[in-house]
Amino acid sequence: MKLPVRMLVTIVANTSVTRTLERARRALGGVACLADYLGVSQLELNEWLAGRRNPPTTVYTRALDIVARGPFAGKKLS
Repeated sequence: MKLPVRMLVTIVANTSVTRTLERARRALGGVACLADYLGVSQLELNEWLAGRRNPPTTVYTRALDIVARGPFAGKKLS
């Protein structure tokens, strides 16, 4: 069974890492805010969000911390 390329990208990009980073991005208000908080470039963060590369464990752990704080994490981190 062949899957369309678009479907494969969606499947590959939907991992616990990409979902965690996406939730952290939403909690902080955008890619720029999350990249700044994590101390990485927006380009690098976008690679991780797209599932093309995995972030270092320390970065992933910081994103998990943001998600664990809930939807108002951005206000608590300021």
